[in-house]
Amino acid sequence: MKRLLLFGLVVAAVGLGVAGGSAASSTLCVGGPHCFSTIQGALNAAHDGDTIQIGPGTFAGGVTITKSINLVGAGATLTVIKGGGPVLTVGTFGAETEPTVSIDGMTITGGSTTSSAESVAFDGAPGVLALGGGIEVPPNADTSGGANVTISDTIVAGNRAAPTATVPSPSGAQCPGNTICPFARGAGGGIDTWGDLTLRNSVVSGNQVGGPVASSAEGGGISSHVGLLTVTNSVITGNQATASAPNGRNPNGGGINIDSGSFDMTSSSVVDNSTTLAAGLPSFVQMEAGGGGIFVSENATAASISNTMILRNSATMTNSVGDATAFSGGLHTNITIALSNDTLAGNHVNATTLPGSTGNADGSSGAGEINGTFRNIQLIGNTVTVRSAAGIASAEGGASIWDGGSITNGVIDGNHVDVSSPSGSVSVSGGGIFAAVDLSLSGSTVRGNTVVATGPSGTVFGGGIYDVAFPFGPDGPPGGPLVLQNSALTNNVLAASAGVTRQGGGLYTQGEPLTLTGSVIARNVPDQCFGC
Repeated sequence: MKRLLLFGLVVAAVGLGVAGGSAASSTLCVGGPHCFSTIQGALNAAHDGDTIQIGPGTFAGGVTITKSINLVGAGATLTVIKGGGPVLTVGTFGAETEPTVSIDGMTITGGSTTSSAESVAFDGAPGVLALGGGIEVPPNADTSGGANVTISDTIVAGNRAAPTATVPSPSGAQCPGNTICPFARGAGGGIDTWGDLTLRNSVVSGNQVGGPVASSAEGGGISSHVGLLTVTNSVITGNQATASAPNGRNPNGGGINIDSGSFDMTSSSVVDNSTTLAAGLPSFVQMEAGGGGIFVSENATAASISNTMILRNSATMTNSVGDATAFSGGLHTNITIALSNDTLAGNHVNATTLPGSTGNADGSSGAGEINGTFRNIQLIGNTVTVRSAAGIASAEGGASIWDGGSITNGVIDGNHVDVSSPSGSVSVSGGGIFAAVDLSLSGSTVRGNTVVATGPSGTVFGGGIYDVAFPFGPDGPPGGPLVLQNSALTNNVLAASAGVTRQGGGLYTQGEPLTLTGSVIARNVPDQCFGC
């Protein structure tokens, strides 16, 4: 109501920004009496620093913003910008300077991007790169950044980015027939950005990236390539990154994908996003699906998440020919990250080789593969399910693969791993945590984590924590200490078929330094600790 009143006052009292009005006007309007009929018309007439007020109604997308302006709607449920591919483009690909733009109080929907300007420049053909279904912030001349964009009180929903053509993979990845695998990339189904982006009090939902031609799909909701992505008091939900046979190989980041730059999220929710790969390639081709909620690559410079819920996200891979590998249902980070007051719960990983496939299946990190300094976090009720039709079925970390750092006042509770293979062996390392490097727990609880392994042979280790240097063998790292201070490992359970070895119901450790101070390991099945 306040936005409607403001809009009426702007039109009636000052009469600024009407078609044919003064070029020096600071406020222009769209969609009311004596106002521009289209957003692009108002943008063409605007100057740096102007505000464009958009009234209630649905307006055509396919809009390009090249000036530093404030785009203000009547409210997310009242002003809708729909269609185009992308709906909004902010900045100009290859420009020397890019604008600073704010977007406030609207819905951005119905965008479908099948090719971006970057496609010809980066890969030599149109349709190979599809970036930003809802909003695209393209790179500047040296690809070091893009426009500076702030999005507030806005819904970005129901957009998609799906490439339509392929080129030989720039990496030279080999596919059957001694050929180079086809490459096509979709990124940022909702928002794709190469600049600094701030998202606050907003919703990014139901966007999709990838599709039937894509080999790679990144960031079903948001993909950030350069700069700082800041997310505050926002919801990222129901977004999808998908790839499938014949080209599909690498979908990442169902909700958010961070290619490089930095990432800060606070007081937000990442819920019900998914990364899915339905592959049909042999095992020598590298394929995997990861980061159902959030994926942070090794090229990122910094990341932090606080007071945030990461819930019911999933990473799923099936393969009808070769191996299936899926990891990090909730959060995947290849750099050190700071987490505080966060909950990662109900996230899921599923890796399945289908009948006809002779490959192995591996799933890991139901909550996520993570490392860093964590305080007051909960990893609760995450799951890893692995099915191999004819090969090995293996899993690591029902809650997490831990790549180093500490947890203070943490709860790792009720996570579950379920693996099966009718003819191959089964292997599980860590119903709760797989500690690949050093891990320090202080004032924390690892309880009620469970493993079920079904197969003719194999091993199941570490119902609560599995602590062995990884990668294994002489070329692997020396490992790191496991420190448990005022912490508890209780009521964790390993269950398996008769031919499968079970060890370390609470803790399994092998050749790693272990320090127990004021801690308890009790009521685990079939034993308390192996290797202590």
